[in-house]
Amino acid sequence: MQGSSSPPYVDTPYGILTEAGRRYHVTEEDVQNYAGAVLEHVPLEQLLRWADTWVDSARPVALWSLPVLLWGLPVAWAAGGTLVLFLGWALLSPALPSLPVVRVVSVLDSVLAQSLYYVFTMSVFAAAEMYSALGVGLGGFVLVRWGVLEWAAGHAVRPLQRMLYPLPVTDQVLRALIVRVALKHRLSLPQVDDITTDIIENLHGGHGSSAK
Repeated sequence: MQGSSSPPYVDTPYGILTEAGRRYHVTEEDVQNYAGAVLEHVPLEQLLRWADTWVDSARPVALWSLPVLLWGLPVAWAAGGTLVLFLGWALLSPALPSLPVVRVVSVLDSVLAQSLYYVFTMSVFAAAEMYSALGVGLGGFVLVRWGVLEWAAGHAVRPLQRMLYPLPVTDQVLRALIVRVALKHRLSLPQVDDITTDIIENLHGGHGSSAK
């Protein structure tokens, strides 16, 4: 934890809780022990922000894609394409975190940026008398921005994620980001696999500094 102000996460014996409501099944001490060299380049606070952003990244990807698809495709195809993109991204993105892309997604996930984008694009649709596209665009914005689509799609996505990944999505993403930073700075992390082992043990009631 850095600085005198409170960090955007709470470190507990059972794992880390972030201000976004995400839980990571490792403690601050665990990350320091296994990846202390990484924290010298990117603080844990930033890693957790990136991880939270990447876990939620299907939302901004869908929101920014929908108006583009509505402009170039029939309304039904655009809506279906956005849904497929959302589901595909939510399912596969935990395996593919990217440091440059997560920075872009952090900007695209801004409520102000999204609102201005939709005001502009919906105004264009209205001026072009594309009223079906306008209605789907506004409806899509509400469903995605308010988390309705994420809630509904979760019933299909979460079981598939559990089949694809050995760790919960939050932990999968955090571990992958740690590895990406290590590769970028050419750092050796001989104990990084121990993070996976400890998380799995914690999930199954194991013991240790962050056991459940």
